[in-house]
Amino acid sequence: MVRVVRWWALAGGVLTLGLALMTAASALSNLFFGRPFAADHELVKHIIAVAIFMFLPYCQMTGSNVTVDVFTEGMSTRGKHLMAAFSSLFAIAFSILLLVQMSSGFRSYLRYPEVTPVLKLPLWTAFPPILVSLALLLCAAIVTLLASARASRDASSSG
Repeated sequence: MVRVVRWWALAGGVLTLGLALMTAASALSNLFFGRPFAADHELVKHIIAVAIFMFLPYCQMTGSNVTVDVFTEGMSTRGKHLMAAFSSLFAIAFSILLLVQMSSGFRSYLRYPEVTPVLKLPLWTAFPPILVSLALLLCAAIVTLLASARASRDASSSG
């Protein structure tokens, strides 16, 4: 699971790099030729949404989400593991909620197609990779929950 999540995040990084290169090329085209790429903003909005979701499972798996250390610095090791387990439970609930809602949105966009104004890019095309990302987030949250529970149990038996 860790390897799949890592590769998925790297793919999100490649998408983001591609957007950065396209944006720079569009800016240079505008600077030198007086015309940016047509509807580059449409692609940026569409693809960056996908890329952001692609990073979520990796952040969960590596514990790279935002934490407030001021609340946990005085906690015991076991308490920190229990807090991490609670965080994983929250991520599980969050990913399930988003999976349900985004699946519904996906079906809606398939039933009532919308496209971007200039490129005519169907909006539903963002949903499949986002749904995969949310499924990976759910799996990553389950893995981190089990790891935190095991670490908490080990900390309580050793201390």
